[in-house]
Amino acid sequence: MGTLRQFSFSRSSTIRTLERIAVDKWDIQPDGFSNTIRWNAGHVFVVTEILLNKADHSYTMKNPDWSAFFAPGTRPSEWSEEAPSHQVLIDALTEQKAKTREEFFGKSNQPASESFSIGSHIMGTVDSLIQFATWHEGSHLGIIQSLDKITQFELSNKL
Repeated sequence: MGTLRQFSFSRSSTIRTLERIAVDKWDIQPDGFSNTIRWNAGHVFVVTEILLNKADHSYTMKNPDWSAFFAPGTRPSEWSEEAPSHQVLIDALTEQKAKTREEFFGKSNQPASESFSIGSHIMGTVDSLIQFATWHEGSHLGIIQSLDKITQFELSNKL
C-alpha cells in the first residue's frame, strides 16, 4: 500500500502548508500567476475527486459543484459566486485523505473503472490514478508555496 501512504504523506504536507498561510493571502493573484492559493487548494480537491471516481466508479464524488470554481481552465476572476472558504477547503482535503484510504485500501492492483490518459500516457489501474493524483498535488503544493512567499513579499511592500 505504498501508493496510499505516499498520497497520505503528500496530502498531509498540503494541509499543513495551507493551515499556516494567513487567510488574507488566499485570494491574492500576483502578476505572473494564473490563479490564487484558494484556487489551487480547491483544484487539488476537485481533480483528486475526478481521478478517484475514474479509479472506481463506486467512489462517490463530494462537492461536484465545486468544479465550477476549481476545474482546469477556471479562474477566480470569472467566479460569479463566492467560493468555499479556506477552512471549508482544508476540511474537505482532510476528509478526502481519510476517505481515500478507506475506499481504496487493498484495491491498488485493480483495473480502473475508467482509464485516464495524457497524450500517449495511459493510466488504467487504481494505483496509477492515485499516483497521478499525488504527483498532481505535489505540483500544486509547489505553486501554493510560491504564492505564499510572493504574497508575503507583496504584502510587506505595501506597508
